[in-house]
Amino acid sequence: MTFEFLTVYRHTPDTDIFDVLRNLLAKVLEDNLNEFDSEAVERMIVPRHKRIGKEAIIFGFTLELPDETAQMQIMVDEFIELLPDTPPIVHVVKFDDPLLQADLVKWAEEIFALEMKLRRVLTLIYLHAYQGDDLYNLLRDEIVQPLAKERPKPEQMKAAAENQFFHLTFGQYVGLNQRPEFKPSALLEVIRDSENYDTLRAELSRAPVKDEDDAVLLAGLKERMDAIEAMRNSVAHNRRPTRRVVENYDTARPLLDELLNDYLERFEWEDPESEMFWERAAREAIEQTLETAMWDDDDKTITLFQAHEPRMRQAVASLEELKDYLREESRRVFYANAPIEDGEFVFECDEDEFVEAALSPYEERLADFFEDADE
Repeated sequence: MTFEFLTVYRHTPDTDIFDVLRNLLAKVLEDNLNEFDSEAVERMIVPRHKRIGKEAIIFGFTLELPDETAQMQIMVDEFIELLPDTPPIVHVVKFDDPLLQADLVKWAEEIFALEMKLRRVLTLIYLHAYQGDDLYNLLRDEIVQPLAKERPKPEQMKAAAENQFFHLTFGQYVGLNQRPEFKPSALLEVIRDSENYDTLRAELSRAPVKDEDDAVLLAGLKERMDAIEAMRNSVAHNRRPTRRVVENYDTARPLLDELLNDYLERFEWEDPESEMFWERAAREAIEQTLETAMWDDDDKTITLFQAHEPRMRQAVASLEELKDYLREESRRVFYANAPIEDGEFVFECDEDEFVEAALSPYEERLADFFEDADE
């Protein structure tokens, strides 16, 4: 693995910067249970840049560590810690770091998944709160807004299948569900449109998101987001987060993830039943009618009893009469149970399908019973 550094050191006639670096590296390697000979250690320090100033020299080098180096992260951390305190070196900056890069990639993937889940939850909340036509302006009543110079236009969001939450920072998420202070002109308009004091007070105190559970979730974000934002800043700027930042992130991320998962579970898709209860009621009604029917082989008639009301009976003398009766019975039971919206039934009864399915087990008997069964 290759690590790149720039150092600043005070040059004297006796200074051998290579010897200083090799000796320090050999000590750190040995302290971390690595056994490399002096030639191998020497090959690990590769000079890259040198710029001579009036008071000091800027010296750049790469540290080439074999993959089999033991306790590599600890070893590199100790090397970095000792470098600026090892005369004549007075300053060090690390650049390329494959260990840091691997950690940043892992954290970036975690934060990407977490933020996308957060945006999904926020979109569920605000699409429910604002079910009108202006769905690319979900933050219309919020104090939190995308930065003015980066504020997306509806056509831009539509083309990218995004919304305004894709243009907020982690620090802004915690400010959601808060309205800005009323400007005098807007306040006068609210006063003018309010029928009484209670209406006015309700409007002035109204939060953008009214649903209680949704509002609770938005308020709960404040307890988690600071730790995520601190880590996201480190990842976005490709720098090593402090131990405190890592510890806070490791604590907050699973808690926020659990909070979002619990919310999404409330609206998890469930496969609809293959048969609605009004369909089942219609099917079972005509099945029961056929099961309780009385077949008169002499008269070639079938006496049918209405489901759940055996006193209601009717004799049929042909297959078509039988089908007509069963069609009517299925419609009666279906519409007695089907939902109604705005005075009309939401679903239509497919009585022919019910009848064909119900008569299927009786095909042979009906063929011998009714003359019109083969037609």
